[in-house]
Amino acid sequence: MKNRKTRLIALIMVIAMVFTLAACGSSGSNSGNSSSDNDSGDTNADTQTTQIDYPNKDITLIVPYAAGGTTDLLARALSTQLGQDLGVNVVVQNVEGGGGTTGTSQAVNSAADGYTLAICSNGGYLINPVINEVGYTWETTTPIAIVSEIPIAIGVAGSSSYQTLDELLAAAGDSSLTYSTPGANSTPHLLAAAVAMQAGVSWNHSPNSSSPAAIAELIGGHIDAVCVNLPTFKSYTPNGDVRLLAVTGEERDSNYPDVPTFKELGYDFDASVYFCIVAPDGLDPEIVTILSDAIGAAMENPTVQETFANLDFPMSYTGHEAFVARISDDYSLYEGILQDLGILE
Repeated sequence: MKNRKTRLIALIMVIAMVFTLAACGSSGSNSGNSSSDNDSGDTNADTQTTQIDYPNKDITLIVPYAAGGTTDLLARALSTQLGQDLGVNVVVQNVEGGGGTTGTSQAVNSAADGYTLAICSNGGYLINPVINEVGYTWETTTPIAIVSEIPIAIGVAGSSSYQTLDELLAAAGDSSLTYSTPGANSTPHLLAAAVAMQAGVSWNHSPNSSSPAAIAELIGGHIDAVCVNLPTFKSYTPNGDVRLLAVTGEERDSNYPDVPTFKELGYDFDASVYFCIVAPDGLDPEIVTILSDAIGAAMENPTVQETFANLDFPMSYTGHEAFVARISDDYSLYEGILQDLGILE
């Protein structure tokens, strides 16, 4: 009886110990899981990257020129593909005036949220704001990307007696010659003025409202020469209406292999007209990257490439970082010419 009672007491003690250990193990296990969860949570908090909610509504791309022009056509080709890639509509809005500065000013002075952009030329972006108060300078904007960079050329009428740039400039020194460009203080104007200044001659500038209008004046015999974007000459050189004398660039243009570069002729002005997309100052860097990358991707689309080719506009994508890296040099080039011409002090 005594032995039975002893065994019963021992059994009860063993059972009690088992339950106690089980409870401790369960508690320890829960505590361990809690600690593990907390550690995991801390790790996720440290490594989690911000996912910005952009874009989540339509984006407006302001074209600061008339509908139907080359800039407008470029913008519409890009906007369609850009919208598809970003999953929202990219709406083109034409806001004319001020040589491209009115629409650009409206865009870059809007909210810095990535929903209002402008596509403009370097003339309206870099040069005009230095000369006139337009409500912005390139330093008060966010450069996003360059989409096309175009050479500039000087041409004369096919019936002109001037066969070379040297002949034209020599005549400018002996008489009063007149040349036309798409506008006062445009990139072509500054190039032509700088070339004449280096040659030690002066000629009269007759600014026009557009490149085609300037060429129409040339063919009509109202001016002696014209300096405009190279693609504008495309319709006038095959039939001999216009003869090109020089073109900008490091090498001769493949479409005009017989036309020398300004550099070959001793005029080292690395000028060009480029079209760029810009935004308000202070734009979130994540949005800048999204837009810059998306523009680059859109330019890989065959339809967009075909549109550029049909317009004879080279595709010259330059992303945000590279754009920022070159812009101060571009500005310094034109600022120097403006100072040499006495337009800036």
